[in-house]
Amino acid sequence: MKKLTLALLSVLAFGSAAAAQDSVTVYGRIDLGVGISRINDGFGSKENNAQMVTGAGTSNRIGIKGEEDLGSGYKIKFVLENGFDADTGAEATEGLAFSREATLQIVSPFGTLAAGRSSILGTDGGSFNMLGNVNPFGTGIWELGNQNIVYGKMPASRFDNAFTYRSPEYRGLQLTTEYSMGEEGKENRSTSNHYFGLGVTWKGGPAETVVLFERVNEALTTEKRSPKDMWRITAGGNWKFSAATAYLSLQYFKNADALGTASYSALKDNGIGSITSAQMKKLDGLEGENIILGFSTPVMGGKVLGAVGYIHAKTDELSKKLKADGGFIALGYQYPFSRTTRLYSAIGASAAKYKSGDQSVKPRGFYGTLGLSHYF
Repeated sequence: MKKLTLALLSVLAFGSAAAAQDSVTVYGRIDLGVGISRINDGFGSKENNAQMVTGAGTSNRIGIKGEEDLGSGYKIKFVLENGFDADTGAEATEGLAFSREATLQIVSPFGTLAAGRSSILGTDGGSFNMLGNVNPFGTGIWELGNQNIVYGKMPASRFDNAFTYRSPEYRGLQLTTEYSMGEEGKENRSTSNHYFGLGVTWKGGPAETVVLFERVNEALTTEKRSPKDMWRITAGGNWKFSAATAYLSLQYFKNADALGTASYSALKDNGIGSITSAQMKKLDGLEGENIILGFSTPVMGGKVLGAVGYIHAKTDELSKKLKADGGFIALGYQYPFSRTTRLYSAIGASAAKYKSGDQSVKPRGFYGTLGLSHYF
């Protein structure tokens, strides 16, 4: 902890000293709000909460980014970014000075090549995200509208020792690919997860589209001696009309070991019917599909957001077939007080149904939040 604090102080000192240079920028976001929730996990636990929430409208972060122009179309860039919790001041990931991103990038007429710790391509954050245009809520306003509620769940949203390449744009088309060698000290070994992503985006007129394939060569563990490689393919985009923007996301996934649906962690801890908790924790064969439909439209100087999502998944891997159906509905509003400060609010719900044999569980949750985000 002491080392981490010293590292962050050094970064801030460096950033202040370099602030006069156009090529180096200290930036960040801080977000705080209040949230109310009513949750029934389907296993006998019911909670009504009113609480302070942080990172609901946007994830809290502080970072440094910069570039050096080498001439002839070549540049060197870097991004060092850490997440934190604004309500406590704690780092988002304990022990990591730059948990969100730490990349060194070479930009050339032939594209951009980056190396370091990076987000997966299948998200809405990071330097090389590809799914920031398929859902107006992205990864959510607090627990609301998050595309990961219905997406097939990846083992992690960021990977170490990653190489990323993004091509130049040609007639609106652009290719991005990423490969992670795995954890430090376990590079390219069977005891570490290895991520691969390959996607294409297209922008033309009022439309933005994406097709993305992702696969994880899953780590061998004591619980999973022969893990199956999880993979998913996502297609979607948005279309800007005169009065609103429409969003669509479609996804198929296979060999997932978890879902982001309501109270799935409680399902793993309790099991269902003849399926035990121990079996759930070894599960490695969930297969399914999902859809998200959304819109955004300008209202009274701000923007109204709406989205619905649905997932159907199943597996025959266990002693009994397990089926999962779930989804979310969310409505939100964002109002910019200025270029750097934004008010947001959202309400909505998520629910699921897990069924095995003649046993079923139906968790659900209702949420509302109001908060403020400041960008600097």
